[in-house]
Amino acid sequence: MKAHTARLGVAVAVAVGVVMGCVIAGGAPEPKEAAAGEGTPDVLPVTAHGFPSPLHTEGRHLKDASGKVVILRGVNKPGFVDVPDGWWNLPGGSLYSGLGIWNPDAVKANLDEIKRWGCNVIRLHTCIEWWKENPDTFADQWRNVTYPKSFREMYKDVIRWAGQRGLYVIVDFYNMKRTSGQESLPWPPHSEHRDVIGSREEFLRLWETVARELGPFPHVLFELYNEPHGDQEARAEWFAFTQQAIDRIRAITDNVVVVQWDYGCWVNLAYPPPGHPAATLDWIETHPLRGSNILYSTHLYRDSGGGGSFATKGQVEQVKCWERGDLLRALRLVGVERVVAELDKPLIVGEVGAHMRKEGEELERELAWFGNILEILDEWEVGYVAWSWHPEEHLVHGMIEDGDFFAGPNAAGRVFMEAAAGR
Repeated sequence: MKAHTARLGVAVAVAVGVVMGCVIAGGAPEPKEAAAGEGTPDVLPVTAHGFPSPLHTEGRHLKDASGKVVILRGVNKPGFVDVPDGWWNLPGGSLYSGLGIWNPDAVKANLDEIKRWGCNVIRLHTCIEWWKENPDTFADQWRNVTYPKSFREMYKDVIRWAGQRGLYVIVDFYNMKRTSGQESLPWPPHSEHRDVIGSREEFLRLWETVARELGPFPHVLFELYNEPHGDQEARAEWFAFTQQAIDRIRAITDNVVVVQWDYGCWVNLAYPPPGHPAATLDWIETHPLRGSNILYSTHLYRDSGGGGSFATKGQVEQVKCWERGDLLRALRLVGVERVVAELDKPLIVGEVGAHMRKEGEELERELAWFGNILEILDEWEVGYVAWSWHPEEHLVHGMIEDGDFFAGPNAAGRVFMEAAAGR
């Protein structure tokens, strides 16, 4: 629903540098860092490697190995779409200072700050091509980099270090290539990038490699593809793929699988109920999936940056809703409450945020919408992952004050932190 292609990949010339980090052999987890997780809220049971306990679904809830309900609340980190190193700035660095640099200290500093915000999950966007090709170099018009390790090893390092801080990780494929937009589905004829994924079967085999390589991390959740969308034929094909993917992943590992359809939900309160087949969560019921540990997802924005809005009202001139009463009604109309209360299915809002380029009264409404939505989701015990861990200078839904990733939360970030602290 958001304008992804506009928000990513814009960069300016910066000095090229590579900071060598300690090499970790193979896929084995590191020992836990001594201070990780100390003094942080919601300390969860940990595995022998110091990672959070594996999750499983039980009715509408996610639970850890001890049977405790875990509600995931965290942030999206989009940097792995821009560069194979994930774009991690050091404190005090300018906006683009971390692009093209692999610096373990910068990664850990960001993860520490994310944990300080009250998060227990981070969602990592990345490119299908990078997982498939596993590059150890990157070049664009500003930089030509050779990394000390490959993309997959850097990605796994982030997963390790996140786990050591009590953070779950949602692994998510956003697009085919760094330079491409978001395809309807990631295989032909829905995608033009046959050189990356030539068929549905090839994407299934790719997910088998992900499951083998990342399945040993107990705190990883697998999101099959970000915002799949299309006509009724594409919808049927997507859910046929999803069932096949779940079956193949389950033959390898029991990690939770996150499933979404379309960009998100939407409704005009002047014309209830929603009429478009993609506007509600009815797909959860009309396309039942077999298997265990399935977590359903949707995205919610008052203003997506691309013209879409979750809830509006009005006949001639539509107003984007922000008041709690309207949002409660809208969430019920699109089926959020029904999914968790009646269908007894687990649900997470994988993206939700406030448009920080608005001004005056519209900005106040964006922030009120954000706070009201998070409050309702908390009351219904629905997890959420806010968009995004990024400065508002670069992304319109960024929750960081300015170009320095450590400048502190902006107004939207403060709304998120207040919600996370009140759990």
